[in-house]
Amino acid sequence: MGDLRPNNGGDTPPDDGGGARPGDLPDFPPEWGTIVIPDDASELNQEAIAIRRELRRRSRRDRFRTAFGLGPIGRDTPSLGVPVIIMAVAVITTLLSLFVVTWDRKPNSPLQGPGGTASTTLTALTDTVLADASGTRVRLGGLLPAVLLLTGDCDCAALIAAIAAVAPAAVTIVPIGHNAPCPVATAPNIRCLADPDATVTSRYATAPTLSPAIPPIATASVTTAAPPAVTAVVMDATGMPDRPLTVDSADDLTTAFDHLA
Repeated sequence: MGDLRPNNGGDTPPDDGGGARPGDLPDFPPEWGTIVIPDDASELNQEAIAIRRELRRRSRRDRFRTAFGLGPIGRDTPSLGVPVIIMAVAVITTLLSLFVVTWDRKPNSPLQGPGGTASTTLTALTDTVLADASGTRVRLGGLLPAVLLLTGDCDCAALIAAIAAVAPAAVTIVPIGHNAPCPVATAPNIRCLADPDATVTSRYATAPTLSPAIPPIATASVTTAAPPAVTAVVMDATGMPDRPLTVDSADDLTTAFDHLA
């Protein structure tokens, strides 16, 4: 079958100077173990395939390390597995921390108008389109400067007329109710509009009271009711709405009219 050399050729060299004789094999390292040389080289095909596979794998690994500036790996070269895992954990932890920090941040507050009303209300109001008593569609931004009077269900014809009478010529008085509070062409500076969907009135469901309401005064024979009140929203020529006010007299808007004038 072959030449079995259990001592791996480790015999004591001959006294004639160690000259190699025909058929002798060179000495092999002891750690290789027993060396069996087959008579037919085809018996080593499986071992040769395994060695070539290992060499190709090692070549690919060395090329990969060279691409990252690392030298070929040797038997004593430490593995990259642990450092790569540590780096991956550090990167993932950093990304999670950034995600948690940004997730809880609230968006910046919108810009405030002169009375504390957000600019989002400004955009919605100037672009809002309502209809008058004749059904004509009117854009609020086209009526500026204006004072919106949210009348609700009150009978405020006299209050509307009084406010319009003292308003500056360039200011439009815009009474708004579920239905238009007055007909078209009531006065040159009055434009009554209907808001059946509460597009505007729902934004100002409540308003601070500028002056205390007058309670009914009971006497023996006469009871005086409190005057009607409306919510007023002042909008200057830029469309910036002021804070809403509850007014029951034209005098309550004197300061606002001075600002608009």
